[in-house]
Amino acid sequence: MGLSAREKRALDGIADRLYVEDPLLAETLSSFATGAVTAEPLPVRRSPFPGVLIPVALLAAIMAIMAVVLPPISGSTAEVAPSPTHALTRG
Repeated sequence: MGLSAREKRALDGIADRLYVEDPLLAETLSSFATGAVTAEPLPVRRSPFPGVLIPVALLAAIMAIMAVVLPPISGSTAEVAPSPTHALTRG
């Protein structure tokens, strides 16, 4: 995508001011602007989704099974504590 005429004028103005204020820096920077400007393609990143999904799903399934199976095995049913039938008196 090219620059608009306004953007080109703005950049030319900046370059002109740079040559006036710091000619050595302007000359150094201008050496980088030789040749065609090309876009470098970025490497394609693979999503970590499949590699993460399987262990997480497996862990969730194991936890769900444990939540269903372990409470009856461990005897964690709610038991009502026996109420005292007599009150202690001071003698």
